Amino acid sequence: MLQTGAEFVLSPVGVAKIVSLLCMIVGGMIFITAGDCVESRVWNVTYITITTASALLTMVSYSSYALNLIRTDRGLRTQHISVLAVSYIVFFFLLIVSIITMMQCTRAVQVVQKIPEPLTMIAALLLAVSGTVLFLRWRSTVQTEELQLHASERNISDIRTTPSEPRKSVMV
Repeated sequence: MLQTGAEFVLSPVGVAKIVSLLCMIVGGMIFITAGDCVESRVWNVTYITITTASALLTMVSYSSYALNLIRTDRGLRTQHISVLAVSYIVFFFLLIVSIITMMQCTRAVQVVQKIPEPLTMIAALLLAVSGTVLFLRWRSTVQTEELQLHASERNISDIRTTPSEPRKSVMV
């Protein structure tokens, strides 16, 4: 059975999504406050934009599960597929932007200036893993429910169509 909002918040997938979100926020905040990348203004702005957009998408995704907003089977299917797609899109964008920004911004003077990009890569990895696990868990639940439904339909139709064996006489 699928998890309710409170169960999702406390589940390993929910916790992974929160940790991923926190890594994005903390990485972005450190990047902004510890000094900007003077070597490449383009990647400086791109990193902040992609990290902020990714954090917002992750927050919306997490909230849709935590608040248990979608209840129909079709809606759940759409939600799980879109969350998986968003997880991978965000993963690739965060990973690429983090790697390029790390390579472009090489004049980091303080140790704290080297933290944001690896932290964002960890966030991207956690997000991809949690999206995958969430999708696979949902898919296995749907398949299990379909198998149970087909098994119960088969049992009912077997009862209706299979004639009972004739009773044997005790006298013979």
